Amino acid sequence: MADTRIPNSLILKAWAKKAYESGIHDAFFSRFMGSDAKAIVHRKEELSKGRGTKINIPLLLPLSGAGVLGDNILEGNEEALQYRDFEVELFRVRNAVRLEGEYEEQKTQIDMRRDARTALSAWLSKYVDTSIFSVLTGVLPTWATTPAAFPFPIAAPSTDRIVFGGTATAESGITTADKFTADLIGIAKRKATADEDTAIRPVNVDGHSTYAMVITPNQARDLRNDPKWIEAQKHANIRGEKNPIFSGAMGIYEGVVIHEHTRVPVTATGSSGLKVGHAVFLGAQAVTFAEGTEPKWREKMFDYDNKYGASIGRMFGVARSAFAFDGTNLTDFGVVNVMTASEDD
Repeated sequence: MADTRIPNSLILKAWAKKAYESGIHDAFFSRFMGSDAKAIVHRKEELSKGRGTKINIPLLLPLSGAGVLGDNILEGNEEALQYRDFEVELFRVRNAVRLEGEYEEQKTQIDMRRDARTALSAWLSKYVDTSIFSVLTGVLPTWATTPAAFPFPIAAPSTDRIVFGGTATAESGITTADKFTADLIGIAKRKATADEDTAIRPVNVDGHSTYAMVITPNQARDLRNDPKWIEAQKHANIRGEKNPIFSGAMGIYEGVVIHEHTRVPVTATGSSGLKVGHAVFLGAQAVTFAEGTEPKWREKMFDYDNKYGASIGRMFGVARSAFAFDGTNLTDFGVVNVMTASEDD
């Protein structure tokens, strides 16, 4: 008589998928992910089904011609379609955990092997979030000591998509007086929508057009002290909203849902080394998140099968959406960076 057993390769594949999906689900940006260009984080899965390491994202520009009137001749005066595009490249990311040995595992009731899977999933969640914040702001994550240590493209925000707090006109000039306020939310929204041809598109939430903004906890503290914000929240009601974009939000102002998060970059780049918070105002397709091949979970025994190790790896790519609308200069397609003081208490 033969017992039926699940092949080890299928178990590892299942664990890989579970750990990866858990990591993505636990990431802050998971609430903004979607499979179409209407989502803030546009999740592309074409490369998960075949070979290749790059995806080209096209954009059709609006027609700009005046057309013809009456019986004026249209033939020969047609307008050419114009396209712009940008690329997202996949990179392979891996991490691993190795335990001390069987004797060390025997000392505790903790299932250290299960914890290895949990820890790797949590690491992946943080990696995804910090990577997205970094490509949005152009600020390297703290764990990447050099640009070469960070796989995804880093670039400064386009100059027409930046707002500074208070009276500051440059990041290096930000002082303690240049705090985050409710007015900055409106300024960012107006900057995002000022030019019809390059306007940042809102996302549609249950029939309503909205944007999202993510700020640092210290920026959130300053915002909560702003009388305009306090008054607006008396009349704003998002508690009954069930869409993920509202989950955990601190409030809404001028149609912009505000979130605070600890992973928003903070740099000592203000006046005299003042801490600067790099808040992001987000619209549709601000980021493209490209999926590669299936995640891989590996388990390995070392030292005559005494030491247990586990690793997870996946190919994916993250890029800030940007197009050269004028054919030359890149403009961020879905994000406005808002920089203000973000000093500790």
